[in-house]
Amino acid sequence: MKKYKYILISFLLLLLSASCAKPMIDGRVIPDVEYQSETYAAVPNDAYYAIRWAMEKMGYAVAEENLAEGFILSTWIPIKSDSHYIPFFGRKDYGATGSYYRLRVQVVPDEGRTRIKIGSEAKSLVSNLKSSGIEEKNVLVGIGDYLRKASPDISNLGINE
Repeated sequence: MKKYKYILISFLLLLLSASCAKPMIDGRVIPDVEYQSETYAAVPNDAYYAIRWAMEKMGYAVAEENLAEGFILSTWIPIKSDSHYIPFFGRKDYGATGSYYRLRVQVVPDEGRTRIKIGSEAKSLVSNLKSSGIEEKNVLVGIGDYLRKASPDISNLGINE
């Protein structure tokens, strides 16, 4: 009888140790991407240089770019304390940890101007993680800084950048 007890206990320990080695759930890329956009008085080629400069300035490395399709992806980075939130009982609950995000930048030519759309793709266990838009807006400001003339023309008709 003792022999069967040891075999049963050994089997249970083996079963428990094997079951703990596998993850219960995997994080997924959240499909809902909300884009921030801005239109600039620049050709798409100049916009690509501005995007790369602004992303580098903000600490984003370019992981993939397809100029023919008009998009640039950054590498995955950990979520910052104010970059994403979870809507929780009508409030924004910041500080979700254990999640990553990357920026997706789309370049759309628009009648002599260029429209740039930036969204944040998140990879998380939480299904309703939302971007605060802070990182996207900061990159758009950097793009505007790069594309702005060194000396804007100011007259009574307005500002011509």
